Amino acid sequence: MPTKTLYPTVSLLVAGVLLLCGRAAIAQGEFRRVGTVPPPATAERLFAASFECNEAGYREGEIPDDELVNTPNRIPNGWEVIANGKMPIVDSARIHYAGSCEGSAHVERIAGIDSVLIKARDLEWSSAPGKPFDVALYQQVDVVSGTAYSLSGWMLTLCGGSNTNPRNDCPDDYYMAKMLGIDPLGGVDMNAPGVQWVENRRNFVQPDGVTRIGWQNLRLGVTAQAPTITVFARINSPFQWHGNHGFIDALSLVQAPTATLTATPPITDSVAITLQWSGDLGPDIPLIPNGTHRLLFDVQYWHDANGRWRDVVGDAEAGETVFYAACPGSLYRFRVQPRAEQPSGVPGAWPNQRYPGVWSEPIEIFVPAPAAEPVQPMPMDAQIFLPLINNQRTC
Repeated sequence: MPTKTLYPTVSLLVAGVLLLCGRAAIAQGEFRRVGTVPPPATAERLFAASFECNEAGYREGEIPDDELVNTPNRIPNGWEVIANGKMPIVDSARIHYAGSCEGSAHVERIAGIDSVLIKARDLEWSSAPGKPFDVALYQQVDVVSGTAYSLSGWMLTLCGGSNTNPRNDCPDDYYMAKMLGIDPLGGVDMNAPGVQWVENRRNFVQPDGVTRIGWQNLRLGVTAQAPTITVFARINSPFQWHGNHGFIDALSLVQAPTATLTATPPITDSVAITLQWSGDLGPDIPLIPNGTHRLLFDVQYWHDANGRWRDVVGDAEAGETVFYAACPGSLYRFRVQPRAEQPSGVPGAWPNQRYPGVWSEPIEIFVPAPAAEPVQPMPMDAQIFLPLINNQRTC
């Protein structure tokens, strides 16, 4: 008996399985781009980075371990959430405070109508209100390995609460850390040693408890070391204190601006080094709607006697300067970092994202020591004076 060919049936079965897997991935919020072809230039490389309930929306997560909360967390679609220790309350700020995405209430956000709310467990009830938490949203993004990317975002933290009794009473040695991070290898462990972080611990008000500081912009630039990088938006509240909660909003990832630096060695018997720098905004930043970003540069130098990088110029446009080496007969290193910022007082894109690039590889310049002059013999009756030096010049 001839064997029947089942290829069409198998193909339909495989197609059905793939379709179900695709739907399952969407249900779990896995909106990450896939593929080996790098994405084209774009004004935004993140998905659902504004966390709007009326756009990409939210999905249900776990029910937090809070004695008065019995509803699931809401996780922004396109993002995953992880925590060190117990998960705090994670929610759409608008749905949480207004009752629905269409509701009306005061909602903290930097743009749009919504943001992500992170709230300590047992916030104002129990004998130990405001449990510590350390939580992060993350998203993986396809990139070009070896290319620098810039992440900018906005956060607000309220230690001691803003509508509590007592209010704004965060102890002097307590803080809530707002953090943005990038794993250049594309991992999803926020505790991995390779994750590069930037941190801001400022509370939402000044120490007087009245003067508002408000939303803070965090930003960093990182060079991708794999075809995928992972973006983290994290709030770490390590102390138990009532009223502790925070908000995350308006993240943005673009290909970073770039910079080049040239250093002309000094001529004979000179210690003058000519430094020239310039750069480029990259392909993404010029595409930002209403953006007015321009390039600024920081130039630094290193000398082993100082043991740290020191500024040559800062907040400078493309240009040049002459650096005079204070310690001839030794090696100097120079580097430059670009950043894209919008000028103040001029209408532009909102929110006002700042995009730093990465520091350039250091350029080494050896400054020769001057030729030694002939030594004259010292008279036998000469007196030697040793001055007291209070401020020795550094290199």
